[in-house]
Amino acid sequence: MDNYLSSVKNSCKLLKIFLNSPKELGVSELSRKLELSKGAVHKLLMTLESEGFIKQNPLNKQYSLGYTLLELGNKVLKNHNLVDFAKPYLQRLSEKTKELVCLCIIDGKDAIYVDKIDSKHPIRFNAEEYRRFPLYATSAARAILAFHDREFIDEVLADDLITFTPYSITESRMMQDRLEEIRKNGYEISSNLRNVGATGIAAPIFDAYGKVPASVSVIGPTDRMTPYQEQWVRELLQITREISQELGYREGR
Repeated sequence: MDNYLSSVKNSCKLLKIFLNSPKELGVSELSRKLELSKGAVHKLLMTLESEGFIKQNPLNKQYSLGYTLLELGNKVLKNHNLVDFAKPYLQRLSEKTKELVCLCIIDGKDAIYVDKIDSKHPIRFNAEEYRRFPLYATSAARAILAFHDREFIDEVLADDLITFTPYSITESRMMQDRLEEIRKNGYEISSNLRNVGATGIAAPIFDAYGKVPASVSVIGPTDRMTPYQEQWVRELLQITREISQELGYREGR
């Protein structure tokens, strides 16, 4: 026996249509998309409108999402704990890669590792949780910085760049080029820039507003990471894509 209420399920489907559709839709268009009669769709709309989930434009009789959804969405964002939410995804990635997996967030002009799952290998790299470092310093940080606006990036790179290894990027122009490459690829791969002998692969997490508040990275010894680099990129992008979608991000919206 079906345990779902069909009317509730159809109401949810109706609301989700607006995620990838024009701002306003009419009964006929909704009827076609839902494969329901116009009468049934009209009843759904009337019910949703009565609770503020849908509103009608009195001029053209088209419907759009109501402000109750905005209130609920803001409530979700305020109650959202990214560390707890992302933990199962980090665990999945850790099980796949067997390497150090980190969740990194932006705080002002700094980056902070707020969660990690250590590698099980006896030879491994460590990341210190809650330690601040510049937004250009690691693959995880650059995967965040690359997707911010030009003015903010210029502010971050205005001062002399700190050198961590003989291979660190020390010129702002070179770092700008690096960030441009990250934006184009959608992820960052770096070796030796922060720790000699270490390779980091990182990808951004997008929120419902298309902003990048965080990233996920996989870090390990270069000789162990290199043979699996392409595979780990695919696994990482799948994880960050899922997290972003759960946060309400819709690509191209």
